[in-house]
Amino acid sequence: MKTYQGSEIRNVAVVGHAHSGKTTLIAALLHAAKMTATQGRVEDGSAVTAYDEEEVARGITMQNAVAFAEWQGVKINLIDTPGFHMFSHEAKASMTPADAAVFVVNAQNGVEAVTERLWRHAEEMGIPRIVLVNQMDHPKAGGGGGLSALTEDLHERWGRNCVPVQLPISDANGFHGVVDLVTMEAFYYTPGGDGHGKVTGEIPASVAGPAKEAHEALVELVAEGKDELMEEFFEKGTIPEEHLIAALHEAIREDRIFPVLFSSGLANMAMDHLLDFLKVYAPAASERAPIAVHAPVMEAVGGAGDGVDGGGAETSRTFRNVSDAEPAALMVFKTMTDPFAGRITFFKVISGVVKNDVTVENYTRRSQERLAHLSVMQGHKAVEVAELHAGDIGAVAKLKDTYTGDTLGQKGAEIQVDLPRFPDPAMTYAIEPKTRADEDKLAPAIHKLMEEDLLIRFFRDPMTN
Repeated sequence: MKTYQGSEIRNVAVVGHAHSGKTTLIAALLHAAKMTATQGRVEDGSAVTAYDEEEVARGITMQNAVAFAEWQGVKINLIDTPGFHMFSHEAKASMTPADAAVFVVNAQNGVEAVTERLWRHAEEMGIPRIVLVNQMDHPKAGGGGGLSALTEDLHERWGRNCVPVQLPISDANGFHGVVDLVTMEAFYYTPGGDGHGKVTGEIPASVAGPAKEAHEALVELVAEGKDELMEEFFEKGTIPEEHLIAALHEAIREDRIFPVLFSSGLANMAMDHLLDFLKVYAPAASERAPIAVHAPVMEAVGGAGDGVDGGGAETSRTFRNVSDAEPAALMVFKTMTDPFAGRITFFKVISGVVKNDVTVENYTRRSQERLAHLSVMQGHKAVEVAELHAGDIGAVAKLKDTYTGDTLGQKGAEIQVDLPRFPDPAMTYAIEPKTRADEDKLAPAIHKLMEEDLLIRFFRDPMTN
């Protein structure tokens, strides 16, 4: 597949409360981008990011999964995340490699508890946020108070900077499309289609008035805080489209505006417009602010999942630019055990260019690893690549001594990137093997779970031995 530069990469975490339709939304995006021949379904396990048997059986997402869409010259890396509160640490972890987060809101229920919690995490981590009101095709979309009540709720929770950049085209017969409030064009869709809309310059009379008001509110908000834009706004009464697009991109990147969009993942409606929006307005991987790093500890101790990063003291704290010109470095943000491929290590390239078959240093554990069969993941399927540039997300199988949270890279340019802090586990269970043979199998199995989930701890209690 094509090699993408950092300016051509968008890393997006798709987060939100359970049953807001995140996995179905990603399946629709992949189908609209022609990455899949048909739109995958959660219930039959055909959705790209719903490949775990337990997840398919329960109909929920339990761990992060990565997929990508190639769309009009850019690569959009999508991280699917759990929405149930007991797995919210996974969703929080997804924001480490992400450069933006799409908050999926159920059109029937509005903002729910896990969505609110993850918003606070994104705010703490400085992640630009996009709000997507999904399931607009549902008869009860908008809840009891309709769209205006949902918009007011977003303003009350997240401020007036949470502003629509689209308006839905809906009536008694359902959801038909969206009005782009930047270009002031209408997009119409066929439910169950390929996700591509029919563009018309004519906005329906039923939404023409609200669209004009919403456009003016968007233009005014974008212009705030920018003297040159305010002058242009007062002089012309608006901002030209080309200036508005650039200014909106900048405002989203700087967390001054949280755009609100509308869609239906299940009906595959407004997917091409969402892909266009991510391409044009979401921050590119190369636009990320320099990443805070520190010198690695003097001597690594412990293993995966024990909560110990190492011993010794930090020697310095600095920043690393997300740039190909910097020394190669990558940060491991997820580990998955595959029954056929073994341990799969997911990483983000922090800086430099990482090439296939290269040998790198594991800065955290003072060891060397060979990156054989460098890949990008499409769900559980690996697509091999020759190289990955700064800002991209990749994976490699069968590393011998690398775990979640480790930093690897070019020898002589050691750094350490820290994962966010996670809460302590809230429940403790006693496990008792039935036989001696089971006891021998138990420890390796638990350690595999600990590699995949950083909240799992394992210890022997002398009171129960």
